[in-house]
Amino acid sequence: MKKYGKTEVDVEMEKKIQSREIVREILDFGVNEFQKRQIIKLLSLELEDISIAQKISSIMKENEEESSSGKILTLE
Repeated sequence: MKKYGKTEVDVEMEKKIQSREIVREILDFGVNEFQKRQIIKLLSLELEDISIAQKISSIMKENEEESSSGKILTLE
């Protein structure tokens, strides 16, 4: 039996690999911890799912406040 085209799983796997390559490029660029957090925050604003965007934004804001007060950052 011959298989033509790609399955949904194949397409999803390729997208995951591509995402990992993008992350590797960002890390190879030499970003520091502050820049990583800023990138996460800015990317969250581009999400179509407002609920998830708000949750990520809330976590990032909370961690920014804790960071400025000298507390240890935690993601729960």
